[in-house]
Order: sequence, then structure tokens, then C-alpha cells
Amino acid sequence: MNVLVIGGTGWVGHNIVRVLKKNAIPVTILSRGRKTAYSGEIPDVPTVCADKTDENAMKEILSARYTHIIDTLPQMEAIDIIRRHAPGLHHYIHCSSTGGYAPLPFIPCDETARYGGFNPTAGWYRKMLMDNAVMEAFRTEGFPATVIRPCYISGPGDLPLDNLGGRRADFLADVIHEKTLDLPDNGQALLQPIHVQDLATAFFNAMQNPSASLGQIYNICLDHAVTLNRYLEITAGVFGKKPRINYMSVDDILAKYGSAISENGLRFLAMHMCFTNAKARRDIHFRPAHTPEETIEETAVLGARQQGLV
Repeated sequence: MNVLVIGGTGWVGHNIVRVLKKNAIPVTILSRGRKTAYSGEIPDVPTVCADKTDENAMKEILSARYTHIIDTLPQMEAIDIIRRHAPGLHHYIHCSSTGGYAPLPFIPCDETARYGGFNPTAGWYRKMLMDNAVMEAFRTEGFPATVIRPCYISGPGDLPLDNLGGRRADFLADVIHEKTLDLPDNGQALLQPIHVQDLATAFFNAMQNPSASLGQIYNICLDHAVTLNRYLEITAGVFGKKPRINYMSVDDILAKYGSAISENGLRFLAMHMCFTNAKARRDIHFRPAHTPEETIEETAVLGARQQGLV
């Protein structure tokens, strides 16, 4: 086994590399060399630097005959290059998102639901096109693909989701100082996280169970969702606070904040995010080590420490 992790110096990617190293799997990172924030957590891992859409560079890199390729930030051009220039490839696994199911046709949602990309202007639409491409390549030419669709990624390494559907830097400070937080509608929309370390383990499990996972798509999430109200209660409770919430319609929030926030992010936040991980449990023995509540608390605490707030 010889694994190439594309984007292995990023937040999700370096966690995957850590899982592979823990299990004594030979791994190489492919990176453009621009991200170094997590390099101290993955010392002594061989790294090759290239743009994954550079066909000549990728042909040379792929001549090393990697048996497994994990792509944390797929692009259509790179997928096409891998399909044509990766001799001896046993398994290609890329990271997508559950966001393309929105609005959910049923709750909890599973992999049988239509994946429409949510909005042609959003990144989820591009993910839909890439997911469709690798699944079609599996069906027509046996390309050994698996797609991992995580929910809202949380845990150590990034700031928590804020009340407007982004990850703004002053969100935790506002919570700690008990500032009023505008929240879409009535705060009853569901939010379901996945801990970044459990997500990394899901990639490893898919790789370890190819007879089940080849040609499959998996929604990867923790075991239940919480409402946006509960999410803010848990986040504030870590600091001994209670959230101050002002409910507004999505349109009124957009009128108030304008281009300062992402319209796609806000509209997505106001929709339910609620999935079952039963297929991943069955096929690739996915067993998350974290609960949603623990994950929300940990993300808040570590984010506050990162910002010097506690």
C-alpha cells in the first residue's frame, strides 16, 4: 500500500495523514507548498509540491504508482488527470459535502436522496458535478472511486460555525460578552457536525474496506443533530454564559448585513442539516468517537484559546 494525500497539509488532510501514520501506512503528501499551519503535527512525512491540475507535473508524480489517492479538495481537472495517469491505482477517495442535498427531502436524510448541489453559484454545485463524474467513471470504466460527504466539519483546527452561517473571528467574543446574536427564523433548524478526527477515520475505514466502499457514496456525520438554539446554548454554556438571541427572517438578516456575510451560507444555515450515518456504519464500520455536544464544546473552547479569549 502506498498512499498519496492531496491537500495533506490542510485542516482535513493533515488529520487523515495522522490516521494513516498511526496505522503504519506509507503516505506521501501532495501540496502546493502554501499551507504550513499544520506541518508541525505531521513531521517527517514525504511531501511533493505541485499544482494538481498541472498535467505534466502530475504525470511524473503519479509514476510512483500510488495504490491509493485521497483528495481532500478535488477539482475536475485533477480527477481527469488521475483517471488517465495513475497506473496501478486501487482506490481513489475524495471529500465532498452533504450540503448538496439541501433542502432535505426527508429527515434524517440518507444517500438515496437527490443531490442537486443546492445552488448553481455555491461550491456544493461543483461538488455535485465531481461526485457524478467519479461515479460515472466507476460505472463505465471501473475507476475505483469512493465519495465521502461530511456534514459541518468541526473540532480542533478551525473556528466554530457562527450564527450567520460563516466562521467569523469575532463570534466567540460576542458569545462571551453576551452580545445579541441575530439568528434566522426561530432557531429550530437542525445542525449536525462531524468531528474532524472522526472524518479522517472515515477515509481510512473506506480505504480498508474496498469490497464495500468502491463505487459508493457515504454521508459522514455524528450520531444526531441539534437545533441552532441548542448549538448556541452549548457554545455559550462552555463559558458560563447564556446566548442572547434575536430572531429575524433570512431576508431581514441579508438586508441588515448585506455583503458582509455569505448569502449562501446564511440560507444554508436556515435549512435542516440532519443525516443518518447508518450506511457508513454498515459498510465501513464507521463508529464516531465523539458526540455532537462534546464536539461543539471542544470547538468553542479551543477556538477561544486560539484567539486568546480564555
